[in-house]
Amino acid sequence: MNEYLKLVNFEIKRFSKLFLTLIVMVIVAQVIGAFLTSFSYMNRVETTMAQKLLGESQYVHEYGAYNLQEFLFSGYFILSIMFAASILIIYVFFIWYRDWLGKSSFIYRLLMLPTARRNIYFAKLTTILLFVLCLVGIQIALLEVVQLIIHGIIPDQLRADSSKAYIYSFDILSFLYPKTPLLFALLYGLGATVVAVVFTAILFERSYHLKGIFLGVIYLVISIIVMAIPVIIQDITGYLYLNEIIGLTAVTSILTLGVALYLADYLLKRKINV
Repeated sequence: MNEYLKLVNFEIKRFSKLFLTLIVMVIVAQVIGAFLTSFSYMNRVETTMAQKLLGESQYVHEYGAYNLQEFLFSGYFILSIMFAASILIIYVFFIWYRDWLGKSSFIYRLLMLPTARRNIYFAKLTTILLFVLCLVGIQIALLEVVQLIIHGIIPDQLRADSSKAYIYSFDILSFLYPKTPLLFALLYGLGATVVAVVFTAILFERSYHLKGIFLGVIYLVISIIVMAIPVIIQDITGYLYLNEIIGLTAVTSILTLGVALYLADYLLKRKINV
């Protein structure tokens, strides 16, 4: 366990500067977006009220009040989320291939450490999950900052403040923050399974090279089909209840994760030589 934690700490330090830069970029994009969408709304309000001689209550009655959706559906928010997700997806591959790059491949130094090789795999997987959860947590705090900015610019009479439950029911936020602990565990467990499957596919390629690409693709396709079994059954029969879909998804995800971990352990022990 101690060696595993050291490897996790090592992986986090290797990506920390880029990750901090990513966080700063997301914060800056969303804070600027909060200011610009708020000022844009106020400019529209002032122009329309001056042209049509409307009061604030009349404007709200005819055109509607400012809602947080205006920010959440703006490019500042959506593109910042997509950019952060894209960087983390790229890092899922880079966290392995970086170790093989260069004249003196660093992966061989890792494999020679006095610890089980599977700890290297688990450390990289844990690092990715920690970064994802960290970004998700930061986004919660950032939404509070965004709302403070909006409240400071747009008067109460022109705002339609929403409850937390309503705000987090929007499509992209309901995906990042599932309503129940069970759905949270299922969604992020499914995400961890996908990352584990990709890691194992990479190890197939690293173990068998050109043939490994073919094997990795086949493995990916089979894993995706297994994880999609609940959806396939529902599309064919249409008889499954939500709880049954959740249960089947949990079973297929655990099965897929178990196979991914077993194959990764086998490849690291038997097929990747120092």
